[in-house]
Amino acid sequence: MKKIYFIIISVICMLYIIHDIRKKRFSIKESFWWVIASIVMLVLSIFPYSIDKLAKLFGIAYPPSLLFVFCDIFLIFIIFRNSKRISEQQEKITELAQNVAILKEKINEKK
Repeated sequence: MKKIYFIIISVICMLYIIHDIRKKRFSIKESFWWVIASIVMLVLSIFPYSIDKLAKLFGIAYPPSLLFVFCDIFLIFIIFRNSKRISEQQEKITELAQNVAILKEKINEKK
């Protein structure tokens, strides 16, 4: 019975992500990893003992810790990716501000 609840939660998460993509709140490029994560969540909720097999394969004694490690790696990857994008955007904003200042100066010179 608990398995059904996890499947329902996984499907709701997946539908929410797809809904946000369709409403243009996310670009397809941005949401790719979230769709992958929701698919993994759905697979793990359908086959809950697969994490036990993976943990045994990696030699981990407590299977839920493997799940936390995967979640941590995923979130660190997303944070790193977002930090990289923020840095790129900050550089573009600085460049645009400099261009605007130059254009304002040229306009003031013509007056």
